[in-house]
Amino acid sequence: MKKTQGIYTLEAPNYSLEIEYQFFWDEGDYEHPPEGSLEIDKVYLSTDDKTSDITDFYYDFLDDSVGNLVWEYAEENKNN
Repeated sequence: MKKTQGIYTLEAPNYSLEIEYQFFWDEGDYEHPPEGSLEIDKVYLSTDDKTSDITDFYYDFLDDSVGNLVWEYAEENKNN
């Protein structure tokens, strides 16, 4: 399996989310389909004056809605 890591940033007018991730993948071959997995390491919420680690909150409330965005970003940027 190959591995890359990166940061996905989601910007809003009053805050930003920075999601640190690791993406693992195998391109597959004739006998084995491609596969991949995504691990979220840390999630930070930043405002003008403060940055907070909200990793637990992310897993409790945001993973279902934001996780697909991070997956798509990681997959598109895996060779960069």
